[in-house]
Amino acid sequence: MKFGIDIGHNCPPDTGALGIKKEDILTKAVGTLLIQKLTAAGHTVIDCTPKTASSVTDSLLQRANKANANNVNLFVSIHFNAFNNKVNGTEVFAISNASKGIAQSVLKEIVKLGFNNRGVKNTSLSVLRNTHMPAILVECCFCDSQTDMDIFDAEKMAEAIKDGLIGESAEETVKSDKEHFLEITTPTILKPSSDQSSELPKESLIEISPGKYPVLDARFEEHHYWVKWPDKTKGNRDIHFVFAGHAKIQ
Repeated sequence: MKFGIDIGHNCPPDTGALGIKKEDILTKAVGTLLIQKLTAAGHTVIDCTPKTASSVTDSLLQRANKANANNVNLFVSIHFNAFNNKVNGTEVFAISNASKGIAQSVLKEIVKLGFNNRGVKNTSLSVLRNTHMPAILVECCFCDSQTDMDIFDAEKMAEAIKDGLIGESAEETVKSDKEHFLEITTPTILKPSSDQSSELPKESLIEISPGKYPVLDARFEEHHYWVKWPDKTKGNRDIHFVFAGHAKIQ
């Protein structure tokens, strides 16, 4: 499996929260260990953290763009929260059905370390909105909470996230999403992006006939469905866009 790991912030002017400990230091420690652990387990890992950026927006887009360019299977962004020195615990953000299942698996493992369970939350954050694959953003805990910092250990946190990503529960989540179907109601085409038209080279556009097709994941984007195909048999890619007026998701 190919993972895109984003070590949150660490790219001025995109810097993290300040608390009892600095978020940038914590995310780098956990992210670096997570990359090492996934690699040691035989997976391919792309470090999506940019080295320089002109703005926070540029930093965020670079992370998503690197994951998309490398066609990773799953994008994971590592962060730490801060609020009022009192709130504590772990929460994971996700948008799509597949990513929510994986988020729940990761959250379950982190909570085992003793952190308060703040749940899986559906929020359209930049790196989740702009990546073309299942993506999660992990708020490991609160860097301004003494309760969390007393529990926190970078090695154990990285191990918990790794177990949530590649353990049995995560594998079962991915399998369950194969029950999703893309129903084509009118002969149409599969495109490599939502803004590309029939002027593309023929090999970039894949004709598809009416019928039901199993997909791993899907979401609505700008009058199109983004779909994750089970393989690369169509156009040598597994990410496609199809006009919503010619299809529906079941």
